[in-house]
Amino acid sequence: MAVAVTGAIALGLLLAGLFDSAIAQDKHLPDINGVWTEQDVAPYAADSFEIRPEGVFVNGRQVNTQYQWDGSKLEYLRGDDLYIYSYLSGRLIRQSPAHYISTFSRQKMDLRPSN
Repeated sequence: MAVAVTGAIALGLLLAGLFDSAIAQDKHLPDINGVWTEQDVAPYAADSFEIRPEGVFVNGRQVNTQYQWDGSKLEYLRGDDLYIYSYLSGRLIRQSPAHYISTFSRQKMDLRPSN
């Protein structure tokens, strides 16, 4: 009986440690919320999307309520298409759909009050 109790306590402590570790990792993920705009293309042809806590938005319309972000890769579905981006040096690089690989930068927010 003592072995079972000791085993249960050890298992509980192990699971609590794993849970705390997972929470700590989430706290250190880079923030990707904001509007991301395609670079190195004509402004009228640039693709853009917005990441919010509520999901992914394109042209102001929500295209998905969920996305996966592990700190180095962003994934979401838009219709039947899976979009995959790698995160490198503060930029998102679209890997899929792979009609071409493109780079996205987050738009800067102007926090100064307007006159």
